[in-house]
Amino acid sequence: MDLFKPVAPKDRWHRVFAMLQDPRYLPERKVLEQWAEGFEDRDGKFAFEFQTTFESCMWELYLHAYLRETGSTIDLRHHAPDFVVDGPTKFCMEATIAAPAQGEQSAIGYDPRDVPRDFNAFNAQAAIRIANSLSSKLKKYRSSYSKLAHVQGKPFVIAVAPFDRAFAHFAASRPIVAALYGIHYDEEAAIAMGPSASKIPRVEVDSAIKSNGSHVPLGFFADEQNKEVSAVVYSCLATWGKIRALADNPNELSLYQTFHPSDDRITPRIQVTRKCDYHEHLLDGLHVFHNPFAEHPLPDDVLGHDRIAQFFPEPDGFRTIEPDDFLLMRIVRTVIPTDKKGNPVASPGWPK
Repeated sequence: MDLFKPVAPKDRWHRVFAMLQDPRYLPERKVLEQWAEGFEDRDGKFAFEFQTTFESCMWELYLHAYLRETGSTIDLRHHAPDFVVDGPTKFCMEATIAAPAQGEQSAIGYDPRDVPRDFNAFNAQAAIRIANSLSSKLKKYRSSYSKLAHVQGKPFVIAVAPFDRAFAHFAASRPIVAALYGIHYDEEAAIAMGPSASKIPRVEVDSAIKSNGSHVPLGFFADEQNKEVSAVVYSCLATWGKIRALADNPNELSLYQTFHPSDDRITPRIQVTRKCDYHEHLLDGLHVFHNPFAEHPLPDDVLGHDRIAQFFPEPDGFRTIEPDDFLLMRIVRTVIPTDKKGNPVASPGWPK
């Protein structure tokens, strides 16, 4: 499958796909081509959708690369769900994204000055978009997938990524924890407490309020109602930033500001690294959230990897498996050299 041979009209190209036509982004194209190795376009529409919508297709390619990285064998004979894993453990995975509400700004092309001012409101609205995506896929499972012979009796996993708003990656795991377990972390209260805060206040919630005043249920994994879903795979960092981080382009004049857990405080440990010195794993920033009420639970190692964070709810909190340097968030800042006319030129790289 040739992702970059144009099959969609140019006036319908997604902004990122159009950018990838520039030869300067050949290393980024190679990353996507690596993710797509062995991937089959089973309905004949994937390349067109990749060129016109991009994010949902990129997420599906990322999940394909993730499953290969963890040693899973994908059975490509079936048209649905998105991934039918044949071994070492059999399970099915369906991919989805949280998309912007109708009329709202997309995750691409925002003004960097429009940083969210109220993180509680930001996280609550993000949780609503994720909850809607999860509910839609569960509905599809119940009405269609569950009737397929190759799905029946197997764990079912939903993989969701947030592309619902500008700065979606700033929310980290707050919205997905609220959507799945009904736990809201009050970041505004923690900010008001200042450096002396030892933990972020948490509140149990069962819904979030939309802009029109209606309530959207939260707590997808809070009881047995959604026992068909064994786990949810989530990443807010499988984005254009991930592609840039993995691209073999050491001369790029970029700084990678990354956020990692701290042992003794609620504020994260921050690192700033030049592109030529920066290393990021394909699976850095990926979460797996398990359903304690799952009809078909997944063992720890099925979706696990030493770069992934896994969450298992228990009566007194979460049991977690994660690396000490888990990637919570990434911000990339890039300088693009230009000539006197403002045209981009080859980067000389960082000074020695």
